[in-house]
Amino acid sequence: MKFWLLPLLLLTSTAQARVFNIQKETFAAYFLVSGGGSAIGTEGLDGEASSGINYSGGVNYNYSGEFGFLYSVRYLNFRFGFEILKPSTLDSTANNGTADLYSANSQILGYVPKVGVEVNLQSTASYRSFISATAGLASVTMKNAYTLTADGQTAFPGVADHTAESKGSGTSLQASLGYEGNLSDTTTILVEFGYRQLKIDNLKYSKDVTTFSGAKSSGDAVLNTSGEQRELDFSGGFISLGFRFYM
Repeated sequence: MKFWLLPLLLLTSTAQARVFNIQKETFAAYFLVSGGGSAIGTEGLDGEASSGINYSGGVNYNYSGEFGFLYSVRYLNFRFGFEILKPSTLDSTANNGTADLYSANSQILGYVPKVGVEVNLQSTASYRSFISATAGLASVTMKNAYTLTADGQTAFPGVADHTAESKGSGTSLQASLGYEGNLSDTTTILVEFGYRQLKIDNLKYSKDVTTFSGAKSSGDAVLNTSGEQRELDFSGGFISLGFRFYM
């Protein structure tokens, strides 16, 4: 026998030895992308300058990407992840019923460290279905850029084009129904349908700025014209598609 063939035979034997069984796998890295509805609408701009102003458009969708690790036992799977949450950008025009006063560009970005648990409803060697619940602490930033028209400069004397930056935090809760199926010897594909609950009601300016309601310092609360705290509601349904890589 030619001894140089022995390492090749051992490697071939090892490669063929692994037969994927999702019920016996315990550790995986994963990533997924999600998209779904958002309740933000024009909340990022509402009450900025006057209660009589209406905004065009709205933030109707949340998009996100998530990566992390999964630890699995027979009936439970524990998720430890990090989500990047990006609602759609809002390009809007502010109108007081007779004229366009300014244009606004509102961009929101969130980061959510999170933990979760999945309860397996049905499981075979190649697939499983589950329900899951996750919780995390979201940190959100908002950047609103305002460009005044000639009518806007007349309506708001002394106010120049400006950008207001703010940040806030809140608890993110999610529940979903999911399916995970075998894709290759170490990889599975994941589909989830769920609902997110997340409301930010403690926005504060992160930089000094002069707005329609006067000068604001970093750390000041972001209020609307009636003196109430401005809120962002990210709540809504979502669908996720992802992959898990078992080790």
